[in-house]
Amino acid sequence: MSKLRNFNWRQESVYLIDTQDKQVWREQKAKSFSDWLKTRAEKEGVRISVLWRYLRVGRFAVELQTGGWENVKTPLDIPEGINADSIELLEKINRVATESDFNGLAEALYQKKIKRPQLLKTWQIYREAIPEGQTARGRGTQRPVVDEKNRYKQQLSFKHNVLRRLEATDPVELGYESGAALRIFNPLSEGQKNSGYDAIMVVFNEHRVIDVAVIVIQVEEAVDREMEDHFSKERTWLIAQESILAKAAKGSRNTYPDQWGIMVAAANELRIERKPPQNSAPMAFSVSELLLDFVK
Repeated sequence: MSKLRNFNWRQESVYLIDTQDKQVWREQKAKSFSDWLKTRAEKEGVRISVLWRYLRVGRFAVELQTGGWENVKTPLDIPEGINADSIELLEKINRVATESDFNGLAEALYQKKIKRPQLLKTWQIYREAIPEGQTARGRGTQRPVVDEKNRYKQQLSFKHNVLRRLEATDPVELGYESGAALRIFNPLSEGQKNSGYDAIMVVFNEHRVIDVAVIVIQVEEAVDREMEDHFSKERTWLIAQESILAKAAKGSRNTYPDQWGIMVAAANELRIERKPPQNSAPMAFSVSELLLDFVK
């Protein structure tokens, strides 16, 4: 078993930063810091990538200096219970998310109100803004940063905030029974991403799954006929800004499929305009696919 398993990762991060900054590795006759780190990884029985992660996220946390992170002067000041993987995801999100979204997530992590699964969901949404082939894998690779004014980035920010509000919604407000719980899952596979929906909502209680619905979020334009036909028989929640729905109503779009529920995304809330009927056709997604999403 690795000795590092008994370490506080924050202490290890401090040690690695000091060794690199003070060039202590030279005193140990290493050819370079990388060689020293390789030797340490072998000695402790861990992958060298683990040590690089501790070094990188420790520096990021100290340099962050926003909200509660202003209190972090060394990795030891990182609140206990926040792991390196969560901060690594936060660093990735920082390169692609809007400033307001990132600051909110950073503060929530510092206060330990969110954990890695929530950060992973956000990263899965925002990483779509990174041009294909620019995910910057590997040490020394320049990390891509998406401009704050990037239009696609702004659209993803809207979708991220809509899904965050939806996940915080009481299922009773959506017409479900008291005591039900609600989970939102992002599309993960390429096949799911190309299906046209933005998320899957699963409503359940301690005994059974009550409902599964497709979430379609419209940012700038109304739903096209092809997408409407594709989901016409599925239990679907359409979420859009009021201006988008109003624009569609003035045109040829006066109604939506009977199986659809409609929500308006206002400044800080989701307003329900229409609930889907209780009885609906089964979804075109297999139970196994949903269960795979469920355990991600």
